Parts: sequence; structure tokens; C-alpha cells
Amino acid sequence: MFSTFSMAFSHLSSVVVDEVRAEGGGIALTARTVTSEAACPDCGTVSGRVHGGYRRRLADLAAAGQRVVIDLLVRRFLCPAAGCGRRTFVEQVDGLTERFARRTPLLRRSLEKIALALAGRPGARLAGHLSIPTSANSLLRLVRRLPDRDVEAAPRVLGIGDFALKKGHVYGTIILNMETGERVDILPDRTADTLSAWLRAHPGAEIVCRDRASAYAEAVRTACPEAIQVADRFHLWKNLCEAVEKCVATHRSCLAEATEDAPAGATDGPKSATKEEVPVRPEGMRVIRRHERHAAVHDLYDKGVPVRAISEALGLDRKTVRRYAHAATPEDASLATGSRRQGESTPTRPTSSGVGTRAARTRHGSMPKSPSSASPAANGPCAGISRGSAPAANPHPTSPRR
Repeated sequence: MFSTFSMAFSHLSSVVVDEVRAEGGGIALTARTVTSEAACPDCGTVSGRVHGGYRRRLADLAAAGQRVVIDLLVRRFLCPAAGCGRRTFVEQVDGLTERFARRTPLLRRSLEKIALALAGRPGARLAGHLSIPTSANSLLRLVRRLPDRDVEAAPRVLGIGDFALKKGHVYGTIILNMETGERVDILPDRTADTLSAWLRAHPGAEIVCRDRASAYAEAVRTACPEAIQVADRFHLWKNLCEAVEKCVATHRSCLAEATEDAPAGATDGPKSATKEEVPVRPEGMRVIRRHERHAAVHDLYDKGVPVRAISEALGLDRKTVRRYAHAATPEDASLATGSRRQGESTPTRPTSSGVGTRAARTRHGSMPKSPSSASPAANGPCAGISRGSAPAANPHPTSPRR
């Protein structure tokens, strides 16, 4: 049993453990070094002259689900070499301490594995469940300190994509091993020349998975023409979704919504062509209100009533009245895109004598001088209507401005 315990805590074999106690919901080990001399890290001279000592607190891997902290007493030695610039130095225990470190090497390597697998916040959550709490920033710092591996040859299946260093301004290129998902290298830009130089320096790619950028295609054709180029799955789905969305938006008017009142076999057989089309039921009060406003505005606008008078009569803003007046259907008004916005001309409907001319002047922005100038028999906000009365949408119409 003692040998098994020694294997579990083999990194403590160079020190003497004086006490094991429970502290703050975890385990604290009090230990001290037993070496009588140490080598200077600068000149390598071995010294046995002790200058002093102090205690270091090192976080270690958890034991039995409990946090472990090592309270280690270390000594500071005097360097005997006259030409050495370091006067004193602290002894380091192999496998247990590192310069300026508050974790043991065993814990640091474990956190590096977690950071490489999960990155910042997810890795910090997992570390907390494993009783080795840390922060997301600490995990990211561990990843940044890792040395870059030397890449001699490109992987067989190479992945190429761009990423934003500063969105909209500065972009780089990331190169991945598609079989393992590991990052191979990062290039400072996304130009064809930079990628071509990297591919020539790292031959061996047989399949290149890339996005639809023309610079990447040109670089692969130039540097390794024998490699097979394939589009990655993300951009295939993205381009397909954009094409379908564009097609549906273009032919939106051709799509009819299904109704609950239509029988199941209404579309089968020759009888379906002669059946009357069932009107689509409004979806809610907002749709009903939109249809009512569109009908009320066009009822007055087609008779030549000015936009300002319609706004006062219906209690709507003049911009809203213009939007409904320029919309061919209520659905166009809901999208704020009338027929004039789409480049279509609104046909002029035939009206009674004098009213059509007044409507043309009103649509071109010329307002009459007074509401009563078009028809002497009409008074109120809807002056200018030769036949009919004021709309009933507003039971309390405002008096005309004088």
C-alpha cells in the first residue's frame, strides 16, 4: 500500500512531508526540502551557503475530489562566483516547482490539456468540477505560452479558411489538419502569394478543403496542382441556403398559403382548376387593422383627397398615409416597400370630372390652397370629394385649419 501511495505522489519524493491537514474544504500538505546545496541558474556554480528561506504555496492535482495545496519551505542560497551577476537564488525541486509558478508541473500540464480541448469558459467550468478551480483567462494564458510545433510537411487532408483579426479590415488564414482537427499553422493574411509560399515549403497535401475564395483556389493550383480541391460543408450549406432564400423572396407572390377550409383533394383532378380560390384568412388583429387602413386610405386617396387631409381624418401620420397610398397591397405596406420603391408605376384610375386632375396634382406634391377649393358643397377634412361623405373611420373629425 505504501508503494502505491508513493507512486500516486511521486513528485513529492524529493521533499519531506511534515503534516497533512484539512484546510478550507481541501487538503494542505506541509513539506520542506532536504538538499544541502543547489546550483545557480545563471552560472551553474554549486553553492551550499544558505542565505535564508521562505514558504511557497503550490496548487496540485485534486485527491479524492478535494483540492490539494502544498505548503513548501524552500531555501535561498548565495552564489559564490564573483563574476556572476546573480547574488542569491532559490532552489528548485525537479517535478514539483518552477520559477514564478504557483502550480505544480503536473497540474499545469493537466490544465493545458483542458484548455486545448475546451478553451476558456468551458474549460474553467470543467476544472471547477474536477476540484482544480481556475479562470478562463488563466487557461488562455497557458495556451498562449505553449511553444509552436515545427511543421515539416503538410497533412494529407488540408483545411484552409480565413478568420478576422479585425472584422472588416484585417484577416488571416488558418490551416488545419482535417483528419485530426488540429491547427497546423496561421498565416498573417489571406492572399494567394502567402499561401502559395507556405504550400511550397510544406509539400504533401493530397486533398485541400477550402472555402469559395478565389485567392485560395489560385494558390492551390499554383503550388500543388495535383491536389484535389473540395468545398467545405459549411460554405456549401451556406451558399445553398442563400440561393433558396433569394429564390423564395423573388417568387414570394407565387406562393399561396394553404387554408384549413380547403378539402384534401382540392388540388387533385381537373376540377381543382375551376374551383374558386379560397381567400386566405388573416392571421390576427394586426393583419385585420392593416387591411382596414389600406382600404380606407385608398378609398380617399383615389378620390383625390390630399395626404394631409387623410392623415387628419384617419388619425394617422402623414408618412404612414403615404406608405399605404403607395402600396399596391396591404402586404407591401407591411414591408414598407410600395410599388414605387420597386420601380413600378402606379396606374391612374379613371375618376369623375375634375377629381383625376386634382389627384395627379396631389401625388406630385402640389397641395391645394384651401380644403374647400375643389367642391363648394364639401366641408371638413375630406373636402374635395365630389360625391360621398367623410369617412366613418374617425367619429370625431377635426375641423379644417384656416
